[in-house]
Amino acid sequence: MTIFEEIEAKGIEKGIEKGELRLGRDVVLLALRKKFARVPKRIESVIRRVSDPIILESLVGEVIVSETLDEFAAVLK
Repeated sequence: MTIFEEIEAKGIEKGIEKGELRLGRDVVLLALRKKFARVPKRIESVIRRVSDPIILESLVGEVIVSETLDEFAAVLK
């Protein structure tokens, strides 16, 4: 593999990771909107800063079990 190919492969990998994170964030926000109708900007802002796919997956579960938006927000602290 040439240096160019290695750089290109790393760039593609980073792009995939960014896309997966964006999708994870979007899924959490969609679930919140479906369950609670609206998402306050402060909660959306926190979710948009999450950079760990495992945490995002966990947050989807928290949306499912949370009975109120405040209960979900408490998990973010």
